Amino acid sequence: MNISYSPIPIASLPPAVEQLGHELIKGTAFLLIPTELLYFAIYFHIKGLHRIYEVLTFLSLATFWLAAYAAPVSCGPARCLQHFAVAIGTMKLLDIWARRHALPVYSAGKRLADWKLALIVLTELRYESFTPNHIRVSKDQENFNELTQLGIHVAIFAILQTLPQNFPTVLAFEVMLAIYILWTSMQLLLRYKSSPALFGPLYLINSLTGFWSESWHNAFASPCTSLAYAPIRYGLPKYGVPVVIARSLGVLGAFGLMAMFHMYALSPILDREGLVRIGLFFFFNGIATVSEAAIWGHKRHWVKTVLAWIFETTIASVGDS
Repeated sequence: MNISYSPIPIASLPPAVEQLGHELIKGTAFLLIPTELLYFAIYFHIKGLHRIYEVLTFLSLATFWLAAYAAPVSCGPARCLQHFAVAIGTMKLLDIWARRHALPVYSAGKRLADWKLALIVLTELRYESFTPNHIRVSKDQENFNELTQLGIHVAIFAILQTLPQNFPTVLAFEVMLAIYILWTSMQLLLRYKSSPALFGPLYLINSLTGFWSESWHNAFASPCTSLAYAPIRYGLPKYGVPVVIARSLGVLGAFGLMAMFHMYALSPILDREGLVRIGLFFFFNGIATVSEAAIWGHKRHWVKTVLAWIFETTIASVGDS
């Protein structure tokens, strides 16, 4: 039996959709240029050709930030994805630059060929295959099944969808779960075999410190450490600042970096008030996390858990109201 289907009439597509298709192709293609420059920068660094590495790093950084001008995207959500790509590429590039004198050492097996090692360095945001890395998982979350947890969180999200959607608290939890579901789904599709879980179970959160360091995704833990926390934590004591204060300011610096990252990435779809709320969300989370650590330390207590849930629910609900 011969069955044929009529081709989709491309000419009949709305002009806006056709324009978006062209812009996305052009924007994605242009972003490949700084990505390739960054790959070869890493490759030549591994080869010991540091001058070439420095030149390619500068060219990659400049090209990332030219993307929005050389390949502009008119659709807000699509431009948002472009901004995310630029911001992630910039943080990865600067993270490697900050670690250029002591890159993490590959520890997942025998020594790889330089071209493949450069590819692994480029694509592993958390340096899962390297020592040291910045993966922090609590002991009670080390051996959970990531696919099972994805199913549980999808079920919770579905239940929330049955509730009235005009309550900020419901929306706040849905946003959190949507991020979990999307990122974990991509992680399961794109991960290396040795990649650990990206999130811990959100329903097991017992503190703000645990939420940000163990349960929430740690994809950007490395640049937060090398670009914000470490320079402040180890730099300020040289000028007489007590270590305790320097450590707290380092944590606030990491939250500040994440605030700038999200404000830039979401700027195509949020107005000024929305961007301010994003910045304040990370600022107050930083203050609360530092305060919790100063009061409770590493001690576990049900009061600490209750306060963490109340704070996070409140501040997220205010942001979605």
